[in-house]
Amino acid sequence: MIGGINLKPKYMMIYDSLTAKLENKEYNFGDMLPSENELCKIYNTSRMTVNKVILMLTQEGKVKRTRGKGTFVIEPNVDKEIVKLTSFSEDMKKIGKEPGSKLLEYRMNFDYSERIRQKLNLVDGDFVHVIKRIRTADGEPIALDIDNISSRVCDKVDIDLIKDSLYYYFESVLNVEIKSSDFVIQATTATKEIAEYLNIEIGEPVLYMKHITFTKDDEAFEFCETFYRADKFNLSITAYR
Repeated sequence: MIGGINLKPKYMMIYDSLTAKLENKEYNFGDMLPSENELCKIYNTSRMTVNKVILMLTQEGKVKRTRGKGTFVIEPNVDKEIVKLTSFSEDMKKIGKEPGSKLLEYRMNFDYSERIRQKLNLVDGDFVHVIKRIRTADGEPIALDIDNISSRVCDKVDIDLIKDSLYYYFESVLNVEIKSSDFVIQATTATKEIAEYLNIEIGEPVLYMKHITFTKDDEAFEFCETFYRADKFNLSITAYR
């Protein structure tokens, strides 16, 4: 926000508003959201903008559209534990492929959403480093990464050093001791943007994974969202009983 003017895109303002209402249980599981026409009136916006927001919420598994009925709040998918925390680069090297990255965007974000604030326990004065990259294996695009890094752990970023493994940068350059990550994994489909970045068709299946990473002192410092090509990436989970 600059000079009292909110520079955040309209769709993100609506997304943050609806997400907050979902998290605050203003809409519970099974509830139907207001119709798209009603949302247009509530937020004084276009049908196209509302459609974009509903699509985002659908891809995150928060709501489900039912033709002829409406959009309903759904229960979150079941979480599965991933036993060993490894980076993308480590995963690729393990199967004999050369990991790579293409940096799409880097910026310091002082006007982050309430969602990011809660994920990383941010307070006034904190900011996040936003790092958007395409991850490749032997030069072929495999995943789209969108990282948000807390300024409390990493106050500045060396662009030349983050092109490859962020975990290597954290541990070897910044001496951050990484303890664990909490993962959420969902199946979804590729939007136009994701399809273009990953060289696949719109609507093809992708694996959506988001995680929060913690230091040894249990401080959340990274919130990452990754979209993996379903035809190129397998997720292995070890479960104990």
